[in-house]
Amino acid sequence: MKRLSVIFLIIVIFLSVGVASAHRLVIVHRIGEVEIEAYFGGGYACRDANVSVYTITENVEELYTEGITDGAGKFTFSPKVGVYEYKVVVDSVHMPGHRSEEIINIKAIDSESAEGGNEMSTYSMALSGLGYIAGLAGFAIWYKGLKAQKNQGNR
Repeated sequence: MKRLSVIFLIIVIFLSVGVASAHRLVIVHRIGEVEIEAYFGGGYACRDANVSVYTITENVEELYTEGITDGAGKFTFSPKVGVYEYKVVVDSVHMPGHRSEEIINIKAIDSESAEGGNEMSTYSMALSGLGYIAGLAGFAIWYKGLKAQKNQGNR
């Protein structure tokens, strides 16, 4: 019984390991002057990051402008007349290795992307994790009860 419990626990641990995104780099943009907002998964601004903006015309990328995000993780640029698609690349300076790219089509901006609504909040992620743990605990209790019931039937 103990051996089966240990094997089950090991399997649960391996299955519960997911992608670590504590420092995921996220880009949010708004149109007018195009405003880029770069932040990490926990909501912290990606300040002083290197930003490269490329125009995309007929599937050809050309460097349009470069710059650095401000203290709030924001960078703005004016769109080029006649160009509707841009590739934005943000490289974090203070946390090397964190890099993100996004294609922005200023003709076909949807409200979800403009508001940043496609990202789960930290609170939602924590609640989801607790629900997952509660589900696993419920399964373990059910299984233990089933085994106890089986043992009582054999007596």
